[in-house]
Amino acid sequence: MKKIYYLVLLLFLFSSQNVEAASDQEKKVCSGGLSIYDKNGEIKVVRPSTCITEKEYQAYLKSPDYLCQYYLKSIWKESERPYGKKQYQYTEEKLKKIKQLKEEGKTLCDSGKLAEGEAKLKEAITIISFTRMN
Repeated sequence: MKKIYYLVLLLFLFSSQNVEAASDQEKKVCSGGLSIYDKNGEIKVVRPSTCITEKEYQAYLKSPDYLCQYYLKSIWKESERPYGKKQYQYTEEKLKKIKQLKEEGKTLCDSGKLAEGEAKLKEAITIISFTRMN
């Protein structure tokens, strides 16, 4: 009877490890969405969460235009959205230059000239980096 008990226990342990290994390969990582309460006290989804697998995420990181997309998001966060504008003491001249460089960089990236586009976007980020914070 003890042999059967140990045999069943071992089979259970090995089968549970296989299930866990299989689920890790397909495990998805989700970015948090954004929900707020409206005036009626009900939850309103502003931005739904997105889920991707590790394999999809690694493919995204290795995509040729990854840096262009990353730099564009960074410029938007720091110089275009209201919170970013409050953090820095921008002059109108600097904001115009950043916007011009961002547009030029985006155009170059979209046309396939990734290195030149990244250089323009880095120049815009440099202006942001050397702008005094509030």
